[in-house]
Amino acid sequence: MTDALRKELPLESGPTTVESHPQVFVRAIVTPPAPPWEQTRAANLEARHGAPLPLAELLHRVKRLAPWAPGRPGRFGVFYVHAKEFRAPFETEVEVDGQSVKVAFGRAGDQVQRAQGWAVILLLFVLTGAGLGTGLVLATGARAQAEARLATAEKLGAERFAAAQAYRRQVAQARELRLALGRGRSISDLVGDLTWVATSKTPEARLAAVHWQGGVMAVEVRGEQPPFAAPDRRLERAAHPLRAGVWLWGIGAKQAAADRPSSTLGALR
Repeated sequence: MTDALRKELPLESGPTTVESHPQVFVRAIVTPPAPPWEQTRAANLEARHGAPLPLAELLHRVKRLAPWAPGRPGRFGVFYVHAKEFRAPFETEVEVDGQSVKVAFGRAGDQVQRAQGWAVILLLFVLTGAGLGTGLVLATGARAQAEARLATAEKLGAERFAAAQAYRRQVAQARELRLALGRGRSISDLVGDLTWVATSKTPEARLAAVHWQGGVMAVEVRGEQPPFAAPDRRLERAAHPLRAGVWLWGIGAKQAAADRPSSTLGALR
């Protein structure tokens, strides 16, 4: 990212009162034309490497300012606050290049992770108590019965611990999915888009990958022919192939017939 693409702002602010949130500082970032996931990765790298202070002293968020479209540069806003001024999660609106953008700092998922950590610790204490109780039974001479109970307790403990670990992974995956969905999008939107891909694909189309991020959907297709024949969405192919024989197609949002634009590019924008 060149210096000409950066919008440097001073990180100097007055004291923050209890009633107000920390001051938010803004940078605008422009990434070259690329698939949406590559543009997002480039924006996050630039947000870190181009930070006006060491990252340990800052909290930052990166948001896309304009919808993705093939062959069009990506526009992002980077929002910074002083870490020492952050007291509690907050949400505010700031202006980036004349555009009002809502940004939030603080993750509710942190509380869930802490609660899960305590649940695992409590489970370990329960298992330890079960082991001590088994030791007392062994001391009374009922060795065979105690060994059977110990085996049952170990199996039950392993199953509960595995269930706790699986639950933690599900929470983490749900949080990642929520970030990918973005504000104003739901899981049903994702399921609906993927169902459309599965049911609308032409018989001869060969899909290499499907990408979905924040409501933006694109597919990698082998060959130059359109992969879908359904008239309810607009398709737009990138100007150049991603790699030999593979093209990226942008897919517009599903629209009623009366609302369909005259061009695919208009649907994506």
